[in-house]
Amino acid sequence: MRRLIAVLLVVILSVATFESCGRYENGPEISLRSAKSRIVGEWHLADLLVNDKREQTLFDMESSSELTFNDDGTYLYNKVQSVKFPQELVGEWSFGEDKTELLLIQRDSINGDSERMYKITRLSKDELWLVNGSEEYSGYDDLIERHFEKK
Repeated sequence: MRRLIAVLLVVILSVATFESCGRYENGPEISLRSAKSRIVGEWHLADLLVNDKREQTLFDMESSSELTFNDDGTYLYNKVQSVKFPQELVGEWSFGEDKTELLLIQRDSINGDSERMYKITRLSKDELWLVNGSEEYSGYDDLIERHFEKK
């Protein structure tokens, strides 16, 4: 009986582990934590890349930015592009169907709500890498990748 329980436990753990293998381009390959439990928390911007190269000017503009994902599906993004014009963006977040995309719906009573979809290329317990188009910056026609680290 103990042997049967041990075998069943190994099978269950194997299935749970392999379901989450290789979901994100940059890992992790295996995680026993759910995507939601990994993303919930406070994050700060650690790096900003344009076409896989560090973009110092944009990074300097956003280096004080902080992003918080709450368990209830809401988020707060303190986007500091300059001391004079800090932005506090609030809204809802959700994963795409396969959890490789992140949808942020920004709530704005003045300008109206807006949606932005990000591709998740890494999601570990302490790293989050998001890629999106450059529609937020004029003069950049390339992909922007933000690397966040958990606080």
